[in-house]
Amino acid sequence: MKAIDQKGRVFGAINILDLFLILLLIGALVFAGIKFTQGQDVGTGPKTQKELTYVLYNSAEHPFVVDQIKKGDVLRNKDNNQKIGEVVSIDKQPGKVAVTTADGRMVMSTVPEKFSVFITVKTKGSVAGETAVGEDGSALLTGTKVSVKGPKYMIETLISEVNAGEK
Repeated sequence: MKAIDQKGRVFGAINILDLFLILLLIGALVFAGIKFTQGQDVGTGPKTQKELTYVLYNSAEHPFVVDQIKKGDVLRNKDNNQKIGEVVSIDKQPGKVAVTTADGRMVMSTVPEKFSVFITVKTKGSVAGETAVGEDGSALLTGTKVSVKGPKYMIETLISEVNAGEK
């Protein structure tokens, strides 16, 4: 008995192309299973639990929103309602946005009747290597967009600074 017969079947049971496609599919499933079931740790090294502080930034917000932000407010993630920390301080400055001039340059322009706000937040979290993770389980990475809600407001922010303590 030949391994491949005249009709291209392996041992007379399955077509060689079908066998190849089945093996390819099994390989892809194994790869996907390994890829998506591996640990999701961003950092390396041992995790240390500690109090972390980070700064949330919004470049141009209405004054009636900024005036609602108070020291001691508990902030929650807008998407999953998990606690992300407590407001430690608020720094309010004139609102600024990047605009394009007539000659194509980008410049920062002051927006009348709006404020840039820097909200310092403290949270319990963990540090693994260079990466800090907040109490809601999300990585605290500079530049990450965070939609937060407080007791009387909701605001779109960016993480502008993370302080994980001494290195």
